[in-house]
Amino acid sequence: MNFIDPLDNEELRDIAIGFMILTFALTILFYGGVFVNGIALIYALPLAAVVTMTAFLGHELMHRHFAREFGGFSRFKLWPMGALLALITSLFGFLFAAPGAVYFTGVYEEEKVGKIALAGPAWNLAVGVFFYGIFVFSGNSPIAIFAGAVGRLNLWFGLFNLIPVWVLDGAKVWKWSRETFVVVFAIAILANFLVGAF
Repeated sequence: MNFIDPLDNEELRDIAIGFMILTFALTILFYGGVFVNGIALIYALPLAAVVTMTAFLGHELMHRHFAREFGGFSRFKLWPMGALLALITSLFGFLFAAPGAVYFTGVYEEEKVGKIALAGPAWNLAVGVFFYGIFVFSGNSPIAIFAGAVGRLNLWFGLFNLIPVWVLDGAKVWKWSRETFVVVFAIAILANFLVGAF
């Protein structure tokens, strides 16, 4: 079982462009944008890159992987309008973080579709707990502050994607298993509350 199944040149291109655009948009957001007093650029850029890698790209690749594990065909595709919106919104102190997404076909069973949807937020929650754990046990250091930010942002991203509306992952999880949704959504809310994400 390969975590990352083979990527063709077109998919690699889309992933690379999506990664660069979202990293740039997050850097703008963290650095300040128009209405925000942010952090120094020397911290904003690496933080943006790690958040993009873990919160966005890891999330999407988990969807891709599980869709293929269940016998479907899946790939990451760039969404040019979403990429443009990410750049524009970052200037104003918030972020529409959807420069692309994983699309899949060949899997139609409600349970499998629900599990594919759950894979992304579950990744974010696990990564968020891991990085926030580093923050808790690293004392008051630059590494701890960096890890705390990555942890909180992953936890928030996981919670946001679990909202059961529109095309978000939570709607598919809710349709598959309300019991599973309630448990995971409650864990996500509690984790975000404990780390002070809201």
